[in-house]
Amino acid sequence: MQLVLGYKNYEVFFFVNLCMIKLLEKARYYSFWFIDFLKGGKVKNHFNDIKFILENFDTDESKKRRSNYQIKLLEHAVDTVPFYEAYKGFTCLSEFPIVNKLILRENLENFISVSYKNKPNFEVSTSGSTGTPLLVYQDINKKQRNTADTLYFGEKAGYKIGQKLFYFRAWGGILNKSVLASFLQNVKTVNVKNLDKESIRKLIHNITTGNSTKAFIGYTSSFREICKYLDSINSGPIKANISSMIANAEPLGEPTKNAVKKYFDFDILSRYSNMENGILSQQMKNEGSNFHINWASFFIEILDLEKNEPVSHGTLGRVVVTDLFNYSMPIIRYDTGDLAVINIDRNYFNGAPSFFKVEGRRMDTIYDTRGNIMTTVVYELEYFPEFKQSQLIQEGEKVYLVKINIEGKFKQEEKLINMLKKYLGEDAIVRIEYVNEIPQLSSGKMKLTINKYNP
Repeated sequence: MQLVLGYKNYEVFFFVNLCMIKLLEKARYYSFWFIDFLKGGKVKNHFNDIKFILENFDTDESKKRRSNYQIKLLEHAVDTVPFYEAYKGFTCLSEFPIVNKLILRENLENFISVSYKNKPNFEVSTSGSTGTPLLVYQDINKKQRNTADTLYFGEKAGYKIGQKLFYFRAWGGILNKSVLASFLQNVKTVNVKNLDKESIRKLIHNITTGNSTKAFIGYTSSFREICKYLDSINSGPIKANISSMIANAEPLGEPTKNAVKKYFDFDILSRYSNMENGILSQQMKNEGSNFHINWASFFIEILDLEKNEPVSHGTLGRVVVTDLFNYSMPIIRYDTGDLAVINIDRNYFNGAPSFFKVEGRRMDTIYDTRGNIMTTVVYELEYFPEFKQSQLIQEGEKVYLVKINIEGKFKQEEKLINMLKKYLGEDAIVRIEYVNEIPQLSSGKMKLTINKYNP
């Protein structure tokens, strides 16, 4: 009898605890929107605008809004931005020059709108992990648009503000969240620079205890390291109430996707974004593997690898972005340095062109022995779970180096070399180098590929 009462008391406690957690999640959700309402509902208006444009892409109203945003931005730029004064009288976007990080960095003052110099602006800086950081100024409306983008694309991935969010990145400096902000937003920050076995063990304990709804976002390498740890302890499935998992900042390969599915029984999605602009595209829940492009906030072109001309759908090209909402420092036809393939899948995204593939940095691209771009070969290294870290380096036209961090002796050298030759060419010269560590970049990311050869 006492045992039965104890069991029932536990059931009551569990139910009350669950109700309290859900109430707190809802309180955070409604508090956010109520505060926004008191401030004029700016974020909500942006959210509704993004939702309408993307979910009614082929309608006249959606086309009209996108066109108006572009025309207004270009007119503002030629009227108030020194760099663009020479383009007054433009007739279309293609008349504007292609810019890149170097041009923006060396001409920073000339890219700032004179009408926004004395208004509140926010500094945003890229990590500089692949070079010198780029400083960008954003006005308050742009920041609100970015917030709305984040909330919309988060919801399309299953996340709602108020849910417990585990956020993996290199935290520190201006990127730190205060204890109060973390509590109010229900965010658990995880510093990827400290992601060792002990911190992962504690993280798994945190994830599996408590009844809150959990969401995850962060570097792809973070999810890969967590799954490798679970491999090492022969873990079974992790039981957690997960609503959303988003990998960003690094390409997401099939081995990592499969490992996340194995341990968390969840289909992780990939997001393509950058610090200087915001969310450019993302995979959506139950909407195929393509990336839904954020046409509501950006105009995106895919240009030829060598010429500033558009490529046909299905062809790999350079990602060039026009930010429709940054009036403080208009960024027009910005070559991100990334490569992607665009196409149209009529089954998804309301007929909008989407990214079939997002391949990451052009400067890190590996070429095969015939000079063809090989964007996915590095993922093959993930099929060797014994690797603690690995990196593929192209040193010459046909010369490649694989750096491996592994405990003990690697017994599959011949298999690895033959597998790489299948992708790179039978005449490829592949060397293997064993290292104690492959250092992270300052951003906390680790380069999977390096190209020291420029064809």
